[in-house]
Formats: sequence, structure tokens, C-alpha cells
Amino acid sequence: MKKILLAATVLTVMGALAAGSVFAADVEEKPYVSVSTKAAQEFAPNVANIKFYIETNDKDLNVATQKNKELSQKALEAVKKQLDSAKGDSVKTINFSASPEYKYKDGKRIFVQYNVSNGFQVTLKNTDKLGDVIAQGLQNGATRVDDLNFSLDNTDSACNSLIKEAAALSRTRAGELAKAAGSYVLGIKSINASCSGDSVMYPQARMLNSAKFASASADSAAMESSIPTELGTIKMYANVNANYFVK
Repeated sequence: MKKILLAATVLTVMGALAAGSVFAADVEEKPYVSVSTKAAQEFAPNVANIKFYIETNDKDLNVATQKNKELSQKALEAVKKQLDSAKGDSVKTINFSASPEYKYKDGKRIFVQYNVSNGFQVTLKNTDKLGDVIAQGLQNGATRVDDLNFSLDNTDSACNSLIKEAAALSRTRAGELAKAAGSYVLGIKSINASCSGDSVMYPQARMLNSAKFASASADSAAMESSIPTELGTIKMYANVNANYFVK
């Protein structure tokens, strides 16, 4: 009796599965259209990042190190006076190195001197003060300024605005596409978005070296006016890929 009941149960389950398979095969996916849209805009950068390096040398490592320490402290203090920490300006040490320098003569290695380098990076939220900051660093011990780059303080706001624009455009484009095919949009099947900046459009900055200003006036204003900094623009992109159900 138990065997017959079990067989009947198996047959019932198999019948249900078969019925479900037929039902699934009869379901057709709703028609939809796919669109890809893009929105772009150029923004003026409002954050500057710049690196200062202090390089000293001497045959005595202690002398080269002490000399570097004094110049680094002087340059750092001068730059800090130009910063406003309450508005987000900041400075941090990025590297310190000390190494011997050699030259070769007649196949022999001859010691020349020790080279000591120290560096610090400045993040400046007020880009109008960039010339002042660079001038103060170079006038007070920095021997090299490098890796000047610009960015946006808040890319979220820019991205949100561009994504909204691209999404609205995708809805309009889907509607026009459906209309051209004698249909109309019912709703969203799926949608995704991305946002990024175009590195090619990032500002270019000419690198500086204090030697260029060796013959310049000691007057701070005169030196600041000679510093070539160009902020340029940053181009942001938003991309939206969407599928819309149509009827």
C-alpha cells in the first residue's frame, strides 16, 4: 500500500513540473528598447596639490642633514603662514632620503658627497593663493616645486547633476525611439550609470625650480607675478545605459 502511494506522489510531482515547464515556455519577455546617453561639463578646479622639495649636499652627512633640516623647517613655516586650515588647507611630509654620490675615474669609484632630500605636499583649497604659496616656499629654502595638479573638492555634486541630465536624456531618447517604431514607453526594465573625469582635460602646470628665480627681485610681489600657473578646466562625464519596456 505504501509503495502505491509513493508512486502516485512521484507522478503528481512530475506532472506539476511538466505543467510548470509548459507554462514557462509560454511566457514571452516583454519587448523593450535599449539606449545609451552621455552628459559632460567642464568645471573650474578649486583644489591645488603641490609638492615642495628641499635638497642639500655636503661631504659630511651630518652637515648635509642639519642644513636640510633647517631649510625644510624654514620653508615649511613660510608656507604654513599662507594656509587656512579652517578651510581645508593642509600640509604633510612625503619623503626623506639621504644617499652618497660617486663618480668614476679610471675605473675607480670616487666619493663626491652626500645628497639629502626632504619633501612636503600642500593641499590648497583657495587656488588664488597658489602663486603666494609657491613664492614663499622657493624664497625660504625649497629648491624644487613639482607635481602640481588640480582637482574638484566635491565631485559628487557634479556627478549627480550630470547623471540626472543623462538619465532624463535617456528617457526622452527611448520615447522617440519607441514612437518611431509605432510604440510607446511603459517603464524602466533596468538602468545603470557611471561618472568620471577626463584625465586628458586635467590642467597642465609648468614645473618650477628656484634657480629660475635666482636673478629675480627679492620683493615677494614681483616674484609671485612671475610664477606661471594655469588652472585650466576639468571635464566630467556621466554615462547612462538603460532598458525601457515598450508596448
